[in-house]
Amino acid sequence: MRAMLKLSGILLTCCFALLTGCSAKHVDWENQGAPAGTGFLTKSFEFDGETRNYTVFVPWSYNAQNPQKYPVIMFLHGVLEGGSNGRKCVTVGLGPAVSERERTFPFFAVFPQSGSDWVGEKKMALAIATLDQVLKDYPGADRDRVSVTGLSNGGDGTWKIAARYPDRFAAIVPMCSSVDYDDVPALTKIPIWCFHNSVDPFRSSGRAASMCRRIKEAGGNVQYTEYGTFGHNCWEQAFSDDEVFKWLLNQRRNSGAATTPGGAAVP
Repeated sequence: MRAMLKLSGILLTCCFALLTGCSAKHVDWENQGAPAGTGFLTKSFEFDGETRNYTVFVPWSYNAQNPQKYPVIMFLHGVLEGGSNGRKCVTVGLGPAVSERERTFPFFAVFPQSGSDWVGEKKMALAIATLDQVLKDYPGADRDRVSVTGLSNGGDGTWKIAARYPDRFAAIVPMCSSVDYDDVPALTKIPIWCFHNSVDPFRSSGRAASMCRRIKEAGGNVQYTEYGTFGHNCWEQAFSDDEVFKWLLNQRRNSGAATTPGGAAVP
């Protein structure tokens, strides 16, 4: 009986991973060809009495002795990438997209890691503390051009952390996320580009579209892109070209929103 339950659990996990598309992709942990001190670096810091691991991607062109300013993307992982090693959180979503562009990627990328999801004040505080550690360690990380993105549960966290800390971010990019309409008033001053698949078995595209519509009606600047696809994984298509990164390069805190290239009109 135990063996059957264990097998059922494994099968359910595999089916969930297949449906969500949450399978690990290539990340250049070796930083082949990268100048010393750049590329994917896994580090640790003290948070709430614990040692927490995280990864930061440092642009290859970064020079600590003469740092120019670079924008920053903080990425919130999905629940399957939770843990404590600071590396699993890089293997799905933004991490592989950065790895594909690592020689020329013009952002710092910050990968905090929670034990599971991003629900609750403590986990949001962990994400902010990780971001602040990177901003402290790297003078070239521009605190006026910090954006946050995330997928699945990390997409939920993207909305929540932006509503909780609206003055911290230049833009947000939630993907395949659930939403809370009560957060609308706090999100009208932040440029938003939201991504979703039309038929997502885990997060409602209808509610995501409605969230964007409500923010727009409240005076916010938001774009909504919906792919006519079944499944949870919208992030690979969203990150497959450079449009979202070009858009993020144009965002600056408290400066208003730039036009979103390629974004669909909010329905």
